[in-house]
Amino acid sequence: IGVECFLEQLLQWGVFHCDPHAGNLLVDEQQRLVLLDFGLCAEVPRPDTKSITDAVVHLMEGNVEGLLDDAIKLSFLPQDVDKPNLLVELENIFKESRIQALQEFGDYQAIERRRKTFKDVSKDLNSVFYRYPFLVPDYFALITRALIVLEGIAVRGDPSFDIFKAAYPYALQYSIS
Repeated sequence: IGVECFLEQLLQWGVFHCDPHAGNLLVDEQQRLVLLDFGLCAEVPRPDTKSITDAVVHLMEGNVEGLLDDAIKLSFLPQDVDKPNLLVELENIFKESRIQALQEFGDYQAIERRRKTFKDVSKDLNSVFYRYPFLVPDYFALITRALIVLEGIAVRGDPSFDIFKAAYPYALQYSIS
């Protein structure tokens, strides 16, 4: 529910709580998630929320070329970036981490078990960011940080928790609406 709450803030409203650690989350008597301490929040420009949604869907579908196009739309990369070479590097990262949604009969079915956590994939991607002219806005670092924290909380309660699996249905629904 924490991931869904975060994605609702990010994708629907474009404003999100950037510090969702266990001390800032609680469940009330009606079993609702309550967020505390809004001292660290960020805003995402409205057009970027759609591109971020598309990027989540492309990530889960294993569409690395679509993900690269999303990065260009988000102005993370210039239009003239060396797409062929960057595409090879990104495909290797995603192949290694085995992040890919299985689609059957048009319905979301399952996510392949992945060998790496979101934090590890982020570390691999960061190494690529240094070799290419990525310009990452401040809000993106805060998104990554918040997702890593949420994943850490969830994995403590459920060691099989998969943040990508949790995020994909919501992002897919939002991208087609």
